[in-house]
Amino acid sequence: MTFHQPPHTYTGEVYLKVTDLEKLTAFYTEIIGFKVLSKETNRVSLTADGKQPLIVLEQPENIKPKEPRRTGLYHLALLLPTRADLGKAIKHFSRNQIQLGASDHLVSEALYLSDPDGNGIEIYRDRKPEEWEWHNDFVAMSTDPLDAQAIVAESGNEEWDGLPEGTVMGMSTYMLRTYLRRKHSMKR
Repeated sequence: MTFHQPPHTYTGEVYLKVTDLEKLTAFYTEIIGFKVLSKETNRVSLTADGKQPLIVLEQPENIKPKEPRRTGLYHLALLLPTRADLGKAIKHFSRNQIQLGASDHLVSEALYLSDPDGNGIEIYRDRKPEEWEWHNDFVAMSTDPLDAQAIVAESGNEEWDGLPEGTVMGMSTYMLRTYLRRKHSMKR
């Protein structure tokens, strides 16, 4: 399996239509840890590395709030470079009393939260492919409880200072499962 082998492919920036540009910009910078890359009247581009936009927030005129249980974005996925980065994020979200979901997917460890408009956000780190458990051509995946204490311990005394350089728009666990199933069925 060559997934996660160079050359790596990642999603480009994600465009979100928002109901309150100022409120959502504050959330994505203060809580999620983005930096503002550029700002226009109805649009803000956000970055982790100061160069590449990862999210573009846009407030169209006459926008209506997102309706629950409708088609559209399920969640975006921010891939952090290390487990220690995820530990720093857990401490940061805890201090800010952010409601989180969390899962150990065996191939990744993930946090789940929502922005003020109800858009889902996954913040995760991947395990190295050599740590994955394989059964013939299938990788073992699950939705197990996350060992948050071990992840926080990995960050030591380091504190959250926003999204680290090297953060990319990643692939949700659902997308990874779909990718691996397609790769397997193409081998047949």
